[in-house]
Amino acid sequence: MAFHLSFFKPGQYIFHGGERSDRAYIIEKGSVEILTEDNSDVIHTLSSGELFGEMGVLDQSVRSTAAKAKTQVTLLEIKPEQITDRLNDTDPIIQALIGVLLKRLRALLPKNGDTPDADLLSHVATVIEQSGLSKFRLESELRTAVNSEKVQTVFQPIVDLSTNRVAGFEALSRWLHPKLGVISPFEFITLAEETDMIIEVGSLVFNRAIDLLSQLPDSVFITINVSAKQLNSAEFLPAISQRLADNDINPKRLKLEITETMMVDIKQAAQWIERCHQAGFRVCADDFGTGYSGLQQLIDLSFDVLKIDQVFIRSVLTNEVNRTLVEAMVTLAKKLGMQLVAEGIEHEAQHKLLQEMTVDYGQGYYYGKAMSISDVLAQMSQLFSD
Repeated sequence: MAFHLSFFKPGQYIFHGGERSDRAYIIEKGSVEILTEDNSDVIHTLSSGELFGEMGVLDQSVRSTAAKAKTQVTLLEIKPEQITDRLNDTDPIIQALIGVLLKRLRALLPKNGDTPDADLLSHVATVIEQSGLSKFRLESELRTAVNSEKVQTVFQPIVDLSTNRVAGFEALSRWLHPKLGVISPFEFITLAEETDMIIEVGSLVFNRAIDLLSQLPDSVFITINVSAKQLNSAEFLPAISQRLADNDINPKRLKLEITETMMVDIKQAAQWIERCHQAGFRVCADDFGTGYSGLQQLIDLSFDVLKIDQVFIRSVLTNEVNRTLVEAMVTLAKKLGMQLVAEGIEHEAQHKLLQEMTVDYGQGYYYGKAMSISDVLAQMSQLFSD
């Protein structure tokens, strides 16, 4: 969904009363006057950062007010789906509250020169939080960053603990926001997953990973985290398979990571894994032990790789309970024919203990931080030399 900026000169109408409500607006610059439907009185003056035009978008009614630029203004347009889709996903109680507020506010809109209740206007303003407006802006900026390839992809080494050599990488996304600095992957990936942008972000990551794989030894693999929206898309796996085939790359070199929070619906997760296997991909259970699934779910799902979350590895040397849990995970994985990756290894002592436990792979700052494609290629001789 594209985001658009609109520009209006002082005195220019943005919309008139009685018109169809096809969008809302966030004021990026300038100020806007909200007028009665017949344009006779100014109800309110809004300034930078405020939202207007949302009422008709929410309940699909025609405009009951007019809006005019008081100064030169720049507006970020918000399509109905961006609001209504989120509203549909909220708790029914919240939906009901917003519906009641809308009805009351419409009943209080000025007629024959009356003035609306300022307290009610204030109440509605609290429903549509400033954090929500910031999120709309961040969503717009993320799309711009994706389209202009400003979202970076970096690759953290994964080491074979039996040989101490780099066996693969995990592809990770980074977004350096021009004003906010580094946005955490959790924040912007979560935002992308709320929209179809996760498909675009994922496509960017997969294209870069496949490009890197084509330049690395055939024994090297890359793991990439995937979302439910990607796996539910009929085009997702075929598109990746085609890209790999075009580059003559074995699909087993690309491992798809599914987080534990995606395993709540075991039947759905099993279908995803089966489709991945049919396409030739190996599947990793990411962040094991921190989500909702139990041992029975792990037994029911045919994972190829189990990633032990770093929360267990951090204290594996000092916490006897965590050490016992890691040992149990190793035993279980071996029994089920799964390979193991230990995340968050930062010290040599952790590395040696996990070697003794016969964990297959290690990942963490002890082996190296995430690198750009150019850095990986520049260090190939050191990373993969005999």
